[in-house]
Amino acid sequence: MFEWDQHNLRKIKVHRVTASEVEEALSANPILIYEQDADGEVRYVYYGGTIRQRLLAVVFTERGGKIRVITAYELDTGQKGDYWLRRTQGE
Repeated sequence: MFEWDQHNLRKIKVHRVTASEVEEALSANPILIYEQDADGEVRYVYYGGTIRQRLLAVVFTERGGKIRVITAYELDTGQKGDYWLRRTQGE
């Protein structure tokens, strides 16, 4: 389950990404890129695709059993290359 509010919805809207696209990208076999610590909270960065073939990076954390999206944005050219390389390698 996802936790959405005006703050994280505003952050993804700046990048022209919708909540439904984020949820699609995270439900369709996303690739874990890395984990990072942000003031004691683990944040995950995943790359994933949407039904309309947009490739997104999604940064989120888990709070209270829910996925709390921090931000999401469309992959740039280099990130897309990394995504497709990882896919061809079986990730």
